[in-house]
Amino acid sequence: MFSPRPAAKNPGMTHERIAADLDAFHKAGGKIEVLGVTRSLKKIDGDDGSPPPAPAKPRR
Repeated sequence: MFSPRPAAKNPGMTHERIAADLDAFHKAGGKIEVLGVTRSLKKIDGDDGSPPPAPAKPRR
């Protein structure tokens, strides 16, 4: 159904190519925004002052 692309048209990702792409991006005025860790990714240990959640009720 789909024919694979020749290797010459898709040389693959290399660290040199990524570095060149990032350099071109920065030269064009691009900025990378680094986001902080979201609450869902932090370890939640209950020390934030809120009461622990109530246990789930068993189903019948």
